[in-house]
This record gives sequence, C-alpha cells and structure tokens, in this order.
Amino acid sequence: MTDDPEAAAVLHQRATLAEDAADALLEAIAENEAAGSIFSAVSDGGNLTTWREPGRTRFGPDFSCPVGNSIDADHWADLHRFGEDIYEAGGLDALDEAIMHIVQLAPAQADWRAKVLESVWFDVGRTA
Repeated sequence: MTDDPEAAAVLHQRATLAEDAADALLEAIAENEAAGSIFSAVSDGGNLTTWREPGRTRFGPDFSCPVGNSIDADHWADLHRFGEDIYEAGGLDALDEAIMHIVQLAPAQADWRAKVLESVWFDVGRTA
C-alpha cells in the first residue's frame, strides 16, 4: 500500500493479474484433479491446513504424505504467491474482496474455491 499514485496503479495491476492467475489455476486444478490429490480433500469437506500439535498450526498441507505430490506443492505455492501480491496491493480487505470475486467467477465451484483460497491464504498478511 502506497501514497504514490503510480506505484498504487502498478500494485493494483499486479493484484488484478494475480486474481486472474488464481482463477485460471483453480480452474486447471478442478479440471485435472487426480484422485488422492491434496486439493481433493476440500471437495469432501476437508481442510487444507494441517496441524502439528494442538494449538500449533503448520500452514499448508503436509506434502510429505503419500497423497501429496510436487504438482500440489507447486499449485499451493503459486496460489499463496498470488495472495501475497493481492495483499501487497490492498491489504486484508483486498484479499477478502479477491476471494469473493474469484469464487463468483465459477459458481458451480464456489464452495470448493472459497475453501481452497481461505486455506491457502490463511496466513497472508497475518503472520509476523
């Protein structure tokens, strides 16, 4: 976030590109979902955030387990980076608005998309 209009315009453009990229990536994940993928858990009401011990969060899924793979890890990292770009442009409000916008782009996948984005972007802008 900045007071410089030119820098703000660049950040806004970057956030718009990140939203578009997140939409395209979610569409690709949904279309090419392999059985057992970490993102499948969301379809079954699962949660992408995994836990180390009670009260302590490890952000993101555990890709060391047999159902995870490098494609899942790459998708996770890409989506997380898009969230960081959106946050940098407008803070938590922009991130919340982006989730709503991206979810609305594919109404048939709305619940799944919301769960994925909220899980992947859980820590964006909220960690020290």
